[in-house]
Amino acid sequence: MNKFYIQIVLFLLSVSVYLSNKTLATQPTRRNATKTKSKNRSDTHEEIFMKNYHLLCTDSVEIKHAENLMNDVVKHLKDYAKNKDYHYQRVGKPYDHMLYFENRLKDNLTIKKMKHRVDHSNKYNETINDLWDPNGPKFFDTGDVKRKIVRVYSPNLVMIQQRYENCPLGGQKYFYALVGKVQISKDVTVIAMASGNINDHHPSTKEYKNRIIKNANLFKTDIDSEDDIRNGKLKKTVLNIGGYYVENTYYNYFDVTYVESIDGNTPF
Repeated sequence: MNKFYIQIVLFLLSVSVYLSNKTLATQPTRRNATKTKSKNRSDTHEEIFMKNYHLLCTDSVEIKHAENLMNDVVKHLKDYAKNKDYHYQRVGKPYDHMLYFENRLKDNLTIKKMKHRVDHSNKYNETINDLWDPNGPKFFDTGDVKRKIVRVYSPNLVMIQQRYENCPLGGQKYFYALVGKVQISKDVTVIAMASGNINDHHPSTKEYKNRIIKNANLFKTDIDSEDDIRNGKLKKTVLNIGGYYVENTYYNYFDVTYVESIDGNTPF
């Protein structure tokens, strides 16, 4: 079984776990109904902002640069999510409305796209909260993925650190990325991500560049990283672009499209 199909199997398992957890969360016992609902609900963007208020950036120039860059990233994410020029492969039963896998090669870059159809349009806002919350459940996570906010620019614009296992090869990797959430219409929300020129004090002399969002390389800032990063125990990567395009419909379902391009490999 080659690496791509191993990734597909892991992804199917991750979605199954996600949906099972959601089902359990919506079927609490009467005694624990209030407690279970509170425990399983992801934080809203306002709650996340307040919890991480101590990480608020006070540099007005950096904030402006981050906002301008995110505008560019959102446009690219939308284009890649809606672009149909991909090598297409269906996963699962033809009419299960579950999973679609697509990828393409562009300028020696692999850009992967996954599409998941979610029944019950009343889950739209809840799903967006899940995707925005670093600790919330994600449709497309496989293996050990850990995220945390390291800097806050506004309630809808942050910087994260993501660590993940390079399955199936093993070894932990990481990247830093700006993440922004934009509601571009009544029925469409975009959560877009891309790595900038982040000095995290990794000892490697390699030059790390974003090869899709060229403007991202002009966004420069320092991060006070952990000792394992400073000592080179993790491999640094670059998220060229990533994120979610969430589109509601009038047919009691909505689509979540995930786009990702990571230099070197992809965590799903």
